[in-house]
Amino acid sequence: MRKLELLSPAKNVEVAIAAINNGADAVYIGGPAFGARQAVGNTVEEIARVAEYAHRFYCRVFVTLNTILYDDELAEVERLIHALYRVGADAIIVQDPAILKLDIPPIALHASTQMHNYDLERVKFLDRLGFQRIVLARELSLEQLRAIRREVKAELEYFVHGALCVSLSGQCYISHYLTGRSANRGECAQACRMRWTVADSDGQVLVKDKHVLSLKDLNLSAYLRDLVDIGIDSFKIEGRLKEADYVANVTRYYSARLDGIIAGSEGLSRVGNGHVNAGFDADPERSFNRGYTDYFIAGRKQGIVNMDTPKSTGKKVAVVKQAKGNLLVVEALETIHNADGLCYFDGQELRGIKVNTAEGNRLTCNERVTVMPGTVLYRNYDHEFVSRLSKAVSVRKIQVRIDVYTEEDHLVLVAEDEAGVAVTLRSDEVFERATNAAQAERIVGQLGKSGNTRYDCCPVEYHGDTVLFIPSAVVNGYRGRLLDLLTEEREKQRERWVQAPLNRDAVYAGEADWRLNVVNRLSGTFYREHGTAEPEAGFEVARNRSGRAVMTTRYCLLFELGMCRKSGKDKALKYPLYLSNNLGRFRLEFDCERCFMKVVSP
Repeated sequence: MRKLELLSPAKNVEVAIAAINNGADAVYIGGPAFGARQAVGNTVEEIARVAEYAHRFYCRVFVTLNTILYDDELAEVERLIHALYRVGADAIIVQDPAILKLDIPPIALHASTQMHNYDLERVKFLDRLGFQRIVLARELSLEQLRAIRREVKAELEYFVHGALCVSLSGQCYISHYLTGRSANRGECAQACRMRWTVADSDGQVLVKDKHVLSLKDLNLSAYLRDLVDIGIDSFKIEGRLKEADYVANVTRYYSARLDGIIAGSEGLSRVGNGHVNAGFDADPERSFNRGYTDYFIAGRKQGIVNMDTPKSTGKKVAVVKQAKGNLLVVEALETIHNADGLCYFDGQELRGIKVNTAEGNRLTCNERVTVMPGTVLYRNYDHEFVSRLSKAVSVRKIQVRIDVYTEEDHLVLVAEDEAGVAVTLRSDEVFERATNAAQAERIVGQLGKSGNTRYDCCPVEYHGDTVLFIPSAVVNGYRGRLLDLLTEEREKQRERWVQAPLNRDAVYAGEADWRLNVVNRLSGTFYREHGTAEPEAGFEVARNRSGRAVMTTRYCLLFELGMCRKSGKDKALKYPLYLSNNLGRFRLEFDCERCFMKVVSP
């Protein structure tokens, strides 16, 4: 039986529980430090709470330690990994290979996408090295994913939803160049979401003051079946800065889609146990999004950026027919509610308005709106949906079958859960036989009341003709003892990952330049031991930062503008092109053979 995993982000304990209750098979969460999202750390004690809750449902907890590390931090990282292992973390997600040189427990190791897991040879090296799982680059296509799956034994994790970084992960240095805040250290200043002007060497402006590097959000829900067929093991939702309502909504949506795939297939199941009773209908378009793209999954195409805004636009809901003061008459594509937040583009930026009252196609807004007929309105705050989501209570329950027997006037209960874990409880005392056969129905009814436990006791079946008279309170007591036994047995049988020893003979044949992100002595030792020359110092500690590709991206601005160099539609341009704003000016280089664009520091 092949098991599929839906992996959701967790900002904190509350968000982790929301993810699990809405169908996640695993969550990834930051610890106290070194987690690539500096703003969202959690204590070891909080990680322990998440692990305890997740393990109830055979779900997993991965802790992000995916920043590059300085020498004076290595001892602290080593202590932290031991602490995480003790409290039940199932794996750590790492970027810096220095961690592999530390004295750490046999906790499962996942190679973060920050290790630049794009090229097949790089992925194969990590596989030979012995990583249990490799988190693949978002830029990969279905064809590339198939090639990797054929060559790699490790589990493969792939992003299916959420924000996109325009640069290859682990290869973005523009934030550090501009502000001293390193993306590889969890401090990204998000230069890709800023406004930029693009001009050629003669000063001809291609794009002025636009968000030319701001990608739309990823949505691969239409490709889940393809990814399952390829052999992807874990389907990852991005968003460790997101709140519980966002994570609950998106998790529920993808969980339901995975369940639908499994229902129509043989040999597939989910990693976690339990079925979800959600209190809402999931719809990702009603949560934060910058518009959606499937990126490069099915090949290169235009329309993967939103040059007008890096903010959430939400869903197209109306077209303006008339505007007068704070009254809008619209052609509504969906029902608009009081207190909805709408937005529109005014030619320069995204403008937001609030709907005070909605009466059919007449919207009274909180301010005067000056827009032309034909202006498209988007809803980036759905008041009714948010209210419903905030009140909704999603419950996850593990299905348990209970069989009731009698044995020499003793009560015998057998419970078996959906994972096949079974326990038997035999009463110490004997009971009188009932004169009314309906007593069996009462016992079945009492045993089916699972209350606030993690279990859903259904079906319950009474076997045999002997019916015992057992007071309801006594039946309830035995039900509690039975479920406690089941909980203990489930914990005994819960799968525990153990990291196999790493392969010290694995050879890394790639270049040993500054893009290996070596900023400590142990990383340098690691690469030398695995066959490279002396690696260059990483960008964050290098003295010379000029002439470096501070971004490397599969996104090509010229292709996006319909001016691909291969087509010859760029002949009016004088190269090189430059990207600039008030913070800096960078040269653009185009690797047309491999279809990459580079942003190069002066």
